[in-house]
Amino acid sequence: MMSDRTRNQFQNFLRLPLRVKLQFISYYFFNALHLSFYAIVHFYNIARLGLAGVRTGKNFSSHGAMIINIYPGSEVILGQNVSAISDSRRSNASALAFPVKIRTFSPSSKILIGDNVGLNGTSITSRSRPIIIGSGTMIAPNVIIVDSDFHKPWPPKQRLNYPGNELDREVIIGKNSWIGMNTIILKGVTIGDNCIIGAGSVVVHDIPGNSLAAGSPARVIKVYNQGSTTSPADI
Repeated sequence: MMSDRTRNQFQNFLRLPLRVKLQFISYYFFNALHLSFYAIVHFYNIARLGLAGVRTGKNFSSHGAMIINIYPGSEVILGQNVSAISDSRRSNASALAFPVKIRTFSPSSKILIGDNVGLNGTSITSRSRPIIIGSGTMIAPNVIIVDSDFHKPWPPKQRLNYPGNELDREVIIGKNSWIGMNTIILKGVTIGDNCIIGAGSVVVHDIPGNSLAAGSPARVIKVYNQGSTTSPADI
């Protein structure tokens, strides 16, 4: 038997103009198609990650095809409840410039992602050093994280031919941090626990824990006391 609430909702639907009814039907129909597509691509991503030697924790979820390029012998670990969103339709905050990309270049490369981390069109490239993201960290759309310049800065004649691997540096992002959209995190950076990095920032220096930092280059704007209820809007 249909409940009173369901019956009322159905009757209200019948009273809608035909144009609105068709909009509702198309909305739910195409959402169902996308969910089916996501399910297929998710299993495809799982298979690719497994074949590449990536270890994924329980409840890993993906939406849209990822770019996965793992050098043999490198280490990539995704913790429990990690989500990888590569489809703009699934991204709530904004459009994605590109899908989630995870790439390693050498046996010494490491990408270690903790539990409950969200990747949204995130590009993570480890050429030779570890990149570590702590549990509970939220990464907004279109963030880039790298451990290398990929070319020797100086002298100019060596940029194309000399890789400068010895200049690579690890990147560490602490627990429960929030990385704003379109942020770039360059080599050798440590971001402490509980940080907020403002949208569009370029992080080239360490950011202490419990800080709000923004800008290019990113600088600390505010430091929060643990247990503080002050929000960034109060700055």
